[in-house]
Order: sequence, then C-alpha cells, then structure tokens
Amino acid sequence: MAKPLVDQVVVVSGSFRDYNHDTIKYIVESLGGSFSAKVNDDCTHLITTKAAHPAGTKNKQAIALGNDIKIVSLEWLTDSRDKGQLMDDTPYSLALPPAGKPSVDGTGPRRSGRATQSQSQSQSQSQPVSQPQSQSGPQSQPATANSKSKRVPKNKKDDDEDDDADKPPAKKKKANVADTKTKAKGNTTTKATKDTKGSKDAKDTKNTKADDKAAVNIPVDDLVPGKDGYKVCLDKGVAFDAALNRTDAGANNNKFYIIQLLEGPAPGQFSTWTRWGRVGEKGQTAHLKASNFDQALNTFDKKFKDKSGLAWSNRNASPRNNKYTYVERTYEDDADEEPKKKKAKEDKPKKEVKKAACTLHEAVQRLVAMIFNHDFFNAAMKEMSYDAKELPLGKLSKRTLIQGFEALKQLDTLVHDAAKRASNQWKIEQLSNQYFSIIPHAFGRNRPPILRTAQQIKKEVDLLEALSDMEISSKIMSASEEEDDDPVHILDRQFMGLGLDEMTPLDPTSIEYTELATYLNRSHGATHSITYNLQNIFRIERTGEAERYDKSPYANLPNTNRRLLWHGSRTTNYGGILSQGLRIAPPEAPVTGYMFGKGVYFADVSSKSANYCYHNLSNNIGLLMLCDVELGDPMHELMGSDYNAADAVKKANKLATLGLGQSIPSGWKDAGCVHKDLAGVMMPDCSNPLGRNDTNGVWLQYNEYIVYDVAQIRIKYLLEVKMR
Repeated sequence: MAKPLVDQVVVVSGSFRDYNHDTIKYIVESLGGSFSAKVNDDCTHLITTKAAHPAGTKNKQAIALGNDIKIVSLEWLTDSRDKGQLMDDTPYSLALPPAGKPSVDGTGPRRSGRATQSQSQSQSQSQPVSQPQSQSGPQSQPATANSKSKRVPKNKKDDDEDDDADKPPAKKKKANVADTKTKAKGNTTTKATKDTKGSKDAKDTKNTKADDKAAVNIPVDDLVPGKDGYKVCLDKGVAFDAALNRTDAGANNNKFYIIQLLEGPAPGQFSTWTRWGRVGEKGQTAHLKASNFDQALNTFDKKFKDKSGLAWSNRNASPRNNKYTYVERTYEDDADEEPKKKKAKEDKPKKEVKKAACTLHEAVQRLVAMIFNHDFFNAAMKEMSYDAKELPLGKLSKRTLIQGFEALKQLDTLVHDAAKRASNQWKIEQLSNQYFSIIPHAFGRNRPPILRTAQQIKKEVDLLEALSDMEISSKIMSASEEEDDDPVHILDRQFMGLGLDEMTPLDPTSIEYTELATYLNRSHGATHSITYNLQNIFRIERTGEAERYDKSPYANLPNTNRRLLWHGSRTTNYGGILSQGLRIAPPEAPVTGYMFGKGVYFADVSSKSANYCYHNLSNNIGLLMLCDVELGDPMHELMGSDYNAADAVKKANKLATLGLGQSIPSGWKDAGCVHKDLAGVMMPDCSNPLGRNDTNGVWLQYNEYIVYDVAQIRIKYLLEVKMR
C-alpha cells in the first residue's frame, strides 16, 4: 500500500507541546513524505500553531506563496498517520480567512507515546555545494567555549587508531534549547501557567545563512588549539561535524573518530580536524590545513568514507561491517521559537542585570535543585557506563536512541530463542558491537561485553529509557542557564520548564500528609531492607493531564476501578516525567525486556517502587510518585510473567494487567479521606499489616499493576524520602 505522504513536502514552524521538530520529521519521512528545513516552492504543507501564525518568519513566507502551500495544524499529520491516508487539509487549515470570515480552528496535538525530546539537525541527503576559493567559504557557526583550550602535540600519523594510545574525549558544549516560559507563583502553593513566547524563525528571510545560524549551535572540538578562533562549517543547515564509533569486543576495540571541517583563524582559511582514540580517553589529534575550502572538503569527505565506508551524503545509511558507525548528534535550538536576545555590542557597556530572589517555596526550591543536579546526572550515567563526554545528553538525537533500541530488539530476538542463540553466536556478537557503536560506553581498558543474556539487554533498555528522560531534563537545564540577561532566578526558570499547573508542599500536620505518610510507611514489604525518613510531600497537577483523562474513553466507565498506586524512578528522570508525563517504551524497544509487556508499572507496596529510585546516586534521597490509575474491572490477572500481556489485555477488552503477588493489602478504602478530589479512588487500608495471597501458582512477592495507555494515569503526589 502506498504511503500517504508520497510527493508531499512538509515544513514546520512553532513549538508543539508533545512533539519536537525532529519527531515530526521522523513521522513525515516514515509516511513517505519529505521534510524541509525552510519554506520554498517545493513545500506543500506548513505545519504550525495558532500561537506562531501569522507572526513567524516561515509563516509569513508561506503566506506569500499563496495557495501553493497549505498551512495546517499538527493534527493533519497525526490523523494522516493514524488513518493511513492523506487527509484533506481543509478541516485542519490555519490559513488566515478573508475579512469577516472565521478561521478554521486547528486543535492541539495528541500525546505521543514514549518519545524523546531531542531536536536533531536537519540532515540534507544532497551533496554539499562546493565553495569558491575566494574568502567567502560556506557559512559557519561561531565556536563556543567555557574554558581554555588545551594544546596537544601534533601527531605524525593523522589516522592512527591504535587503542593502546591514551587519548582524551572532547568536552561537548551544551546545545542551546528553546526557552519554554511559564509564570510561577511562590509561597506555600506553587502554581504555573504557560506563557509560551511567540514563535520566531531566523531573523532574515532572505538570508539562508542567518536561518542556519539561528537553528544550530556547533561547538568546535575542545582540543583544537585556539578553538575560539575557529568555526564549524555549515551547508544548508548541515554541519561538517562527524562523530564515529567502532566497538569490536573480540578485538577489544572501543574507539571513536571525530572529523570537523573548520574555518579559521582568519576568514577564508579552511582545515580538517581529526581526533581519535579509545572511548573515555582523550586520544590523538591531527590538524590538516588546506589552501581552500574545496581541498578541506575533499579531505573531510575522504576521511569520513575511509572510516565509515559511506559517502558523507549517505551517512545515515546502515553501518558497514568492520567500519565505524556514524552517530547522529543534535544541534538545533528549535529555531522557530523566539531567538535569545542578542548580547550587547562590544562598544557598549553591558548593563548589569539584577537577579530577582527565587519566588518558589523553600521545599520546592530544594526539590527543583535536586531534580536538575548536575552531579546526580553524572553519577547516574557513570553507574550505567554511558559515556556522556563522547555523546552528551544535549546532543542525543531521536534517531540515535531509536537505533539503539532497534539493535537491542534484534539481539533480544536471538537471545530468547535457544535454537537461534546457539546457531547465531557470531550475529549476537555483531549486534552487540553495533549497539555499543551507536550508544557509546566507557569501559576503560576492559574488553567491551557481548550482550548474550536477557538481563544484560534489559539493563541497556533501562539505560536508553533513562537517557530519554535525562535528555529532556538536560534541555530544560540548558534553557534555564543560558540567559545571562534574564533577571528571573534560575530555579524559577527550571520550574517553569517543567510546565506544571501545581506543585504544593503539604503541611506535615494536615490529614492529607498524615494519610499519605501512613501509606508510605505501612505498605513496606517484609523482604525489603530499605528504611524511610519522609522529608516532604508535594501535591502535583500536570498541565493537560486531567483534560486528557476527561476526554478519554476511561472517563465514565461503568466498571471503573481507580486506585492510588506507587511508581518509583531515578531522581534524574523526573525532569522528563514531570514535564512530559509517564510514558510507554517505543515500538523499537524489545518487548521481552518487560515482564508484562510495554506499559507503565505500578505497585501497592511502597518499597517495591522504592527499589527503582536508585537513591544511592542522589545523596540517599528517593522520589516516589502516587498516581490515580484507572485499571478497569476486572483486570487481566496473571500468576507469572507474560511478555505479550499487552496484546492479551486488548483481546480480552480489558484495561490493565494485575501480576498477582503473595503479599497483598489486607483491605482497601476510599482515598477521599486524603483529598476530596480523590473520592471514588481506592487505596490500601494500612490499619492492618500486609495480608497473604495463598493461591497456588502465585510466585511474585508483591502485586504489580500495568496499564498500556498513558491516558489512564494522573500523577497526584510526589514524595521526597530519605532512604537507607
């Protein structure tokens, strides 16, 4: 069957709640369409928002093209995807109507599944345009640096890949991200309302170079001597910046290779920079001067093809055997949101900006600081062996994460079939090497492992899911830190980035607090040694979550079965969770990595969820959520694991799986005793100890509840707990 977007060329303007531009690009291309970074005569559709239209630069350009380009809401794309056909643009049109006529109302985007928020560089598949030998090379992006560049001796060999040489990794700068603003209220109750800035594109519609500069921020490699005087060359939004990895467990290879085409230190001077070595180390370098741009470009192209086996224009093709893998990195700031204020000109004195005091409640301040703590991020990534120096969180692209999931999915298929596993050991090693080439890990001088077991694969799935959340947090942190002329306190800006309607610290003497504290302490499992010291409880309201539930088919169920249940996660994941909600693993993830299929897992025993908090990596503080979850009645009950439980639930016309445990609540009560808004929601009655389920065949220690649609979930509370 033909793909619905064949012959359609889509361009995007504006900021969308649940989809970034990279995600939209991925959907367009998966439906057979083409994605354009700029408005031009080839474009058939501009996807935008009412907030961005008609003020955005791309919107103005589209209006100038008249009826040649259709201006539509995001739902035109999502409905074309969901219905498998090219939808008529009329119901989705955001085009300005003739005077006196109302416009068509484009509704907001639907919530996606577990999507990452990284915003990838637009990858043109055409060959870069060769530049003349004059002083005007390709456009380039100013280098950014926070520290002095380190000088290293020039090596005689420019491509020595010997892993025995000690070599440092480049420190990648944080990619600037679009600023998401909300207004915060302080004191005891901290609430926020969205105040998203009007979207703007690159300032000069006639100057494509200006568009590119507004869209990307490419740091020069840290080891380039005098790096501040160099710029990474760009062509049509594509940076001549290649990060390559190659892992071969059999040969104990775990190598990187960096190639950059630079302009500098004087305009019109071009060179090719290379750095290579073992992942986690600095490596060796070579700086190859050129007499003109074409010569530098030829060197760049040749190096890339020698190492990867691919032409630069075909860099996103499948990796070649026994060659380096190209790792896509993201640079975009989301150029369609309002650009950051320009820095004051050098000939004018910089006006001192007086920073305002933080408006957040003290408990909220501490929580926000903990969620966005750099040290906790570094500790989490180190514990998972992820090399954040080689591929920093701010540069993770959606394509890279998807490729990682896909490699694990292929591995999982072989590992879980005994016959396939026995006859495909070479394939398992090859796929394992491929995965570690896509997702860089620092193993030191140790031999890279081969992923041969389900447990090893599950650990890597957990890593990719954690990276998805941490990458979102990283972007919020970058957006908060980069505005030196913003008088708003950094914690206020970070809180605004979460986009919450409410985060209210509860009074420890209140009934609401006391009931929840009892639920925490008295639903502790006997087999768990963890101890609690409750610090704070926050009432949470995520923007749009209640509306999503009210509009869902779960809002008025005759067989409703809502329960207040626990969910635990790493502290570093909460920037993603609070801003985007709990999400379900993507289709690319292996299903066998989840005991009851891909869903969101909950517990009625607090210590069961506390084990997923990894409190030892965040100063022994763990964050636990309590969620209002619609389970339906009856649930799909299982005594043991079933990777295909999601399909079984759907076929049985049920809403959730209950993995039956041996230790269960002695009874249930109405959670209206906690808060009036929870009336009708059930929670364990903790006046008595946990009871026993003596049903034959039950082997789980505690109950597990799994739902497969995020619309069934509403986050209600966040508990900050000292854990030992």
